[in-house]
Amino acid sequence: MKVWVFVEGNSDIQALSALWSGWKQQLREKGWGIQLISLGNKSNYFRNIGPRVIRKLLYDTSDLAVGLPDLYPNREYANTDYKHDNLKQLQDVQTQLVKQNLQQQVRRADFDSHMARFYASALKYDLEVLLLAATSQLQSRLKMRNRPSGWRRPPEDQNQNRPPKKIVEELFRRHLKRTYLENSDSNAILRNADLGEVAEQCPAFRAMIDWIGDKTGVPGY
Repeated sequence: MKVWVFVEGNSDIQALSALWSGWKQQLREKGWGIQLISLGNKSNYFRNIGPRVIRKLLYDTSDLAVGLPDLYPNREYANTDYKHDNLKQLQDVQTQLVKQNLQQQVRRADFDSHMARFYASALKYDLEVLLLAATSQLQSRLKMRNRPSGWRRPPEDQNQNRPPKKIVEELFRRHLKRTYLENSDSNAILRNADLGEVAEQCPAFRAMIDWIGDKTGVPGY
């Protein structure tokens, strides 16, 4: 049995794998795997999320699937079928894409049971929201004496004009005089973070963790 989590890029895989390391071990002990899959970028994500999810759900009817793209950016999709201005709309877009593919392949009687194994979520507004929630670990990475600040709380309340990644990039330039390295820095920060503490500060992210926990019987925190 597996949980397939679809994300935009490899940096998401690196960071989430670090944050979920302890939870992944607990899932493994109960017979569950959790696998992160990159779809390349946001545009490719929208083009592929439907068929990729359905392929997994129909191959093994015990498996689960989660959609976890970034909410930012969204303006370039304003005049497309993927238009979304907020988290709810992005969840609806993903759900509709999965439904369209599922309707082509299963009987109506089986439709709802398959859709119940898919959860549409998003990183609000991007992966770096988790770094802002892991404040102590971010402080250590930045070699700061005092805890960093300067963002909304909870950090998911940031916006399109100043998403979490921009804040993290500014912090690295200011305190370390270097560029934020998405793959290595996010992994280093989150591998020492507590999943429960991060989830507590990120309601949308926590709802996804809780859904997986409910379905598998293995809570994330």
